[in-house]
Amino acid sequence: MHWNTVVPLALAAPGANALLRFSCSQLVVERLDPLVNPGLAPSPHLHQIVGGNAFNVTMDPLSPPPTQATCTTCTFADDFSNYWTAVLYFRARNGSYHRVPQKPNVGFEQTKGGMTVQGSASTHFYPRRPQSR
Repeated sequence: MHWNTVVPLALAAPGANALLRFSCSQLVVERLDPLVNPGLAPSPHLHQIVGGNAFNVTMDPLSPPPTQATCTTCTFADDFSNYWTAVLYFRARNGSYHRVPQKPNVGFEQTKGGMTVQGSASTHFYPRRPQSR
């Protein structure tokens, strides 16, 4: 399937409520949050990160990581953006904490420890970086 053609056409269809859903496998679980705590490593909280391999502690908006990434953990391979969620823990009766695993949505069972990303017609996904020749 040619995502470069299908996605723009679907998002531009007049009167359509365009919705894009794709799965992403886990890239890393890390104490980083370049939006809330830019440059701080470790961050005071833990995230599960999916997407492009250019995720880092500073993520300079003048050089967006999606333009620096060379691959992605997402099934929509033209999106090199990163997505992250807080890691949840369950507190057991004995006081110990256990990480709550993230499960893929129905239809995305091939995802390994990741999440489903959803976007609407107003969502901006960075395009794949140009290939050098």
